[in-house]
Amino acid sequence: MILEMYIKNFALAEEIRIDFEEGFNVLTGETGSGKSIIIDALNLCLGGRYDKSFVRKGTDKGLVEAIFNVTNKKVIKELLEYGIDASLDDNLIISREIYSDGKNISRINGRNVRISFLKTIGSLLVDVHSQHQNQVLFNKDKHIEFLDIYGYERIEPAKEEYLGIYNEYFDLKKKINELTENKDDIQIAREIDLLKFQIQEIEEADLTIGEYDELLKEREIHRNSEKIYTSLNSSYSNLYESNYNAFDLISKGIKDLKSIANIDHRLEQFYSSLEEIMYTLQDISKDIRDYKDNVDFDIKSIDDIEMRIDTINNVKRKYGNSIEEILQYKDKIIQRLEDIENRDEKIIELKHELEKIEKELNQKSEKITSIRKEIANKLENDICEQLNSLNMKNVVFKVDLNQKEDYSSTGKDIIEFMISFNIGEDLMPIYKVASGGEMSRFMLAFKTILSDIDKVNTLVFDEIDTGISGIAAEIVGNKLKDISYKKQVISITHLPQIAVNANSHFRIEKVIQESRTYTKIEKLNLEEQIKEIARLISGSNITQKTIEHAKEIIQIAQNKDV
Repeated sequence: MILEMYIKNFALAEEIRIDFEEGFNVLTGETGSGKSIIIDALNLCLGGRYDKSFVRKGTDKGLVEAIFNVTNKKVIKELLEYGIDASLDDNLIISREIYSDGKNISRINGRNVRISFLKTIGSLLVDVHSQHQNQVLFNKDKHIEFLDIYGYERIEPAKEEYLGIYNEYFDLKKKINELTENKDDIQIAREIDLLKFQIQEIEEADLTIGEYDELLKEREIHRNSEKIYTSLNSSYSNLYESNYNAFDLISKGIKDLKSIANIDHRLEQFYSSLEEIMYTLQDISKDIRDYKDNVDFDIKSIDDIEMRIDTINNVKRKYGNSIEEILQYKDKIIQRLEDIENRDEKIIELKHELEKIEKELNQKSEKITSIRKEIANKLENDICEQLNSLNMKNVVFKVDLNQKEDYSSTGKDIIEFMISFNIGEDLMPIYKVASGGEMSRFMLAFKTILSDIDKVNTLVFDEIDTGISGIAAEIVGNKLKDISYKKQVISITHLPQIAVNANSHFRIEKVIQESRTYTKIEKLNLEEQIKEIARLISGSNITQKTIEHAKEIIQIAQNKDV
């Protein structure tokens, strides 16, 4: 769950710190007060899209940070695989630094991470429901994803088995298409000539893995041969040949110590150590001299190296960024040439192989369809039960399952959600008949079902109350409260029927100080919560009756004296 959020120089927020709690957290505020800032900041922490306009005007840098208590073992596994130390006993800190020049930096526990990885972790920590998700439900192509999410544990193993076979099937079809594509004899002959030319050019280059790097090193040595020789010559002279060379001086020191070494064992140790240094110096001096004597000043050698580097670079420009890539490309075009030259036999062979794979793929596909039918039946019952509890008693919901002619990465199934909201009405695609309020309650029903299945511990609802009021709003508030017994729930709302259920109530306000606009947030005590509920009931015209009504509905919702 989210323990804390810290926001600095983000949109209208100069500095905000929010301490969330377990259970039901509610955020309220007047229209335009900055409620969306909290959601935008949280989405950034979860890997959402960054826009440089998020940085507060007059500043160069902003920061959003969220601290999580992690109980999901999959999160820990993902972090460890990425090289980030974490355990279920530790809190997880996600931060996103944003800059006015468009740059942004993402970190998990202080370690820089890619946005793609941040999205992966974010999806395991928080499920953010917004009006955008409602719109996604209008896209029937996404319905199969919703169904599979609902039945994840049952269907995922079957989908993994199927996908392995499907990838083989897809590759085979691609190879057959490449061999049977509409080319005349002249085009085929040209491709054969081109492939043969490319193979010959690569083979004549006679490439060896690791050779290029060695050539670059050799070239660097040759280019600096004079400098190397001069330095080695000076070093050798100082160590062994000059009038006051190191070897003679050490030898004199050894001679002086030798005459007194037997007097004290410490003097003997000095003598032995210095003698060892002298032998080492002799060896090093010899190695320096040998290297110096073999320094190559031959212009032909450097020319040969340059020519070889040019040859490799020429091949790299055409066939790959490295020798490894070039050799892999050569293997690929050799196979392609072989396939073209023996295309008739190859097509027969591939089609025979495709037939065998297609039989296996069909079996796996039928298994997925069978599982989806069972999942669909259960989803239909569960959704209707949840919608009934949300005061939508006459709803009929069906998962329409049909088949495509060909296979896809998800099988052959076509899924579409069909619904009737009123008695006597035909089942229709959900996107054709659902109002905003009906769609909000449908998604809440779906989230309620998933709350028992998925491992995400925090659900965020951004204005789930759109399009509802009265009894429906009260029922939605009770439903969110029910979910909060199992998960942490954070809801942005403008309805008192929902807000009265909060365990923790936060008010967001927009204030103006010294000609600057600021968004601030504060956690409300009971007295402040009563006033805020009264404002939600009647706007700015708060009377004693409104206050009493606010107290009453809080008391009913919380089942406590206020």
